[in-house]
Amino acid sequence: MLPEVILRPYFRFAEIVGRGGEGWVLVMSYNIRHGLGCDGVLDLERIAAVIESVSPDVVGLNEVDVRFHRRSGWADQLGWLSRRLKMASCFGPTLRRRHGGLPSGGYGNGLLTRDPILRHHHLTFSMKVGEPRGILVADLEREGRTVRLVVTHLGLTPVMRRRQVEALRGLCREWTGPMVVMGDWNVTPEQPEVTRLSPWLTDALSFCGVTGGTYPCLRPRKRIDYIFCSSHFRILEASVVSVEDCPSDHLPVKCLLDWSKDEAGSGIMGTNRRAERDGGGRSRSRLSG
Repeated sequence: MLPEVILRPYFRFAEIVGRGGEGWVLVMSYNIRHGLGCDGVLDLERIAAVIESVSPDVVGLNEVDVRFHRRSGWADQLGWLSRRLKMASCFGPTLRRRHGGLPSGGYGNGLLTRDPILRHHHLTFSMKVGEPRGILVADLEREGRTVRLVVTHLGLTPVMRRRQVEALRGLCREWTGPMVVMGDWNVTPEQPEVTRLSPWLTDALSFCGVTGGTYPCLRPRKRIDYIFCSSHFRILEASVVSVEDCPSDHLPVKCLLDWSKDEAGSGIMGTNRRAERDGGGRSRSRLSG
């Protein structure tokens, strides 16, 4: 039985925001592969257009270049997206590099938000073999509440993923306020890297019964991209975002959240499970993008 989901079409979101829209927040997660599309064309404007079409309040980004490589023209991709979309940003590099006279650059996770960022920090995980990974943690204030946003890109090996998930579990234990976690997990929803977060966080797309894939973009066979939230939020709807031209090798995901009736939250995942238990419905989001 699928959980009951409150269905509110996305085209009304801007309308709601225009009227004040207290409590509503639209979240997006996108692995942009430094703007390199499946057609071999690097075009960051296409990435910006996809984000703009969703009009999110928060965007978690993976595989962002900031003055990192000739492949992206040594551009500050996060800074460019921040200016282009008029959103605040912060960066969590997992690889660092300095080129010529440019300021130090890097490659890793990024965050865009319409609310001011109060503070942020980045955890890095290195291995003897393979690409380092990281967890970007940022706090922002929204409607008088401090919300913790987390962006990560789990590793390709079980050992690395385990280390990252244990760090995420530690963050969940330490932080009892509202939390949203975004990113490319490199595993599908039934894997332990996802289920081990369930005491604290809900996978928004699974909650809404979404079965569509996010990777690879041209023929998405599996979902490896996620948005999780704490029990301080109600999940109103969620979907995989449809895109044209495949400006990355991943499809983005999005979800619409509201404050739960129990605004204090429990610190452990409760509200969304209660909605599933008490609703007893079979509704699911029909949104495709």
